Amino acid sequence: MDLVELAEVVEANLMFKITAIEPSLLERLGITGRRFGRGIALSLRNDPSQYWSRVQGLGLDGPVTAELIGEVVDFHRAAGTPAAHFHLPPAVLPADWDDIRETYGLEPGGTIVKLLRDDAPVEPAESSLRIGPVDPADSDGHRAWADIQILAFEMPDPEGLLAEMLAALTVVPGFQAYGAWDGDKLVATGGLYVEDEVGECVSASTLPEYRGRGAQSALIARRVQDALAAGCKWVSTETGKPAEGEQNPSLDNMQRAGFKPLYDRQSWVWRP
Repeated sequence: MDLVELAEVVEANLMFKITAIEPSLLERLGITGRRFGRGIALSLRNDPSQYWSRVQGLGLDGPVTAELIGEVVDFHRAAGTPAAHFHLPPAVLPADWDDIRETYGLEPGGTIVKLLRDDAPVEPAESSLRIGPVDPADSDGHRAWADIQILAFEMPDPEGLLAEMLAALTVVPGFQAYGAWDGDKLVATGGLYVEDEVGECVSASTLPEYRGRGAQSALIARRVQDALAAGCKWVSTETGKPAEGEQNPSLDNMQRAGFKPLYDRQSWVWRP
């Protein structure tokens, strides 16, 4: 397995776990999914943020062709997806990608930096906040963990359905939620998903008034430590690529913890 495949598969498999949460929540959010080889398509028909419907992992076990993209678009059209984000690493894009994307109306979206680190030890990071896992039995803690992400990213969620979905994801096999606390108040979040020998760090968010206190640096270091203790040989993560001349503090935190940029992944947005 090459490094691109290793990094993409674990992320795609985590996203597909959303299709296994509580059936009533699947119905309310209109969640459906389909596998395309090792790739996945995930649709949230009733997602007010239009962020979570996506396509990942295509091209890892066969070429990305016009026919394949057409099948995936047909899935999203039939599912009533309001917008689907195709996350395709540059290594899988065919020579005729521009023609394919124009045929199916895929427009350029944001760019993600995909990062990977090996199993070298990580130095702990200092923080004035208490860092640790969220108790798997603490349902209120999981909902608070989810609510912080909705607030921190200013994600539209008028009925609280996306927060319910994130809280439900914390109890799927292989996933552990982490937090940073100021006393008894949860103020920052992170997540770790472990599959085979690969860990995936996700769900980094901090309430605005608590930024700059080392929460994310400490959460990254703790999750890497726990991933290595669980037998991971690799740990992957991703964050937004900063505009030219700007910085992304999340990217800086990741690189300080030993993550190295693997590639920039342009997203492509389909709308019906």
